[in-house]
Amino acid sequence: MGACNSCEAAAVAAAPGCTAAEARVVLADGALRRFPRGTRASQALKAAAATAATGAWFLCCADGLELGGAVAAVGAEEELLPGQLYFVLPAAMRRRPLHAEEMAALAVRASAALVGDHDGPLVFPEVAVGGGGAGKGCRRSRRGGSRGRDFVPDLGAIAE
Repeated sequence: MGACNSCEAAAVAAAPGCTAAEARVVLADGALRRFPRGTRASQALKAAAATAATGAWFLCCADGLELGGAVAAVGAEEELLPGQLYFVLPAAMRRRPLHAEEMAALAVRASAALVGDHDGPLVFPEVAVGGGGAGKGCRRSRRGGSRGRDFVPDLGAIAE
């Protein structure tokens, strides 16, 4: 959403043999629903409408949401992309600027929906766990006397 794109995650999910080759749709009630490769936006919206309250709804891609930007709908015949996150939103939000409070509410709804959804690709790879040492990119400071965490960045010189 906004400055963060899930394009890399979508590319990883679209890789052959990946078990997460599904699009994720956050429904109006905050639930998460997965749709297999080849599902059209109209099919996903029809399935999602069964759980939504009465009224008009549309489907939008999370990557297309920008603060202050108009919320665009995904085309009815457009296929949902594997690994991509979509929202079901009320028709009143379509083509009007997205306010900060609405963006925050969508981020909270997405986070709540994605809790426990771990069989997809990690957007931010985990640093190797174990070994008792600091993670890659950080090293222990050699200053003595410090008992707490005392990390310094592992920076190199930039050649001009």
